[in-house]
Amino acid sequence: MVVTPGRRGWHRLLRRAWPLSARTAARSGWLILAPHPDDETLGAGGLIAALAALDATMTVAFLTDGSGSHVGAPGWSRNRIAQVRANEATAALHALGHSAPALRLNWRDAAPFERSSPEYAASVRRLVTLCRRRGIRRIVTSWSADPHCDHAAAAALATDVARRLRIRPAFYGVWGWTLPDLDRRLAPMRATALPVARWRGAQRRALACHRTQLGGRIVGAAERFVLPRPMRRLVAASHMILLEHRHAP
Repeated sequence: MVVTPGRRGWHRLLRRAWPLSARTAARSGWLILAPHPDDETLGAGGLIAALAALDATMTVAFLTDGSGSHVGAPGWSRNRIAQVRANEATAALHALGHSAPALRLNWRDAAPFERSSPEYAASVRRLVTLCRRRGIRRIVTSWSADPHCDHAAAAALATDVARRLRIRPAFYGVWGWTLPDLDRRLAPMRATALPVARWRGAQRRALACHRTQLGGRIVGAAERFVLPRPMRRLVAASHMILLEHRHAP
């Protein structure tokens, strides 16, 4: 099930999507870029589990440190929150079957670098170098239509890295599935569907690792994020849908 109001649009997209088997996906090396710790599970958990099961070449990278989710919680500095969220993400990846260390770009949560900044350029170079060294030819990250600045920044970064590598990036939706004009936004996108139902249990266990995002562990914050229950249903989807622009952006 996908979050309302996007459920019907998701199913319509699935009907027109090209099929992608796990074995075909595993023939390529993958870079999976998550805007925050938990997006790797919500957006790409099925893909990570499928690739891990087949021992495919894969690097999971996190754009931000996730430190902005509980601003003002007594006894919780940004550094402490970032460390706890990093530990949660590591546990989630283990639950998905992926034990290799994640790459952390450590951008500040909810304060993405401008494309013209030296920090942004350094991140592009770092990811390009990694992809060339590991022979990675597939990059997937959050969809630019996701209504969060860090998700849009991850899409921009992946697009620029892919351009340097002369490949086409793919995208997954997280908050984008909740958009009221979802069909209009999806119309120009090409879709590929990977069956992931067999890894639902692993995805649920991975999501449970993100305790700080589910309402536990950190209390008393002036600004407190709790993942809405409908959004948690993303890990129960039968397929992971990868989106690509029909024409280069």
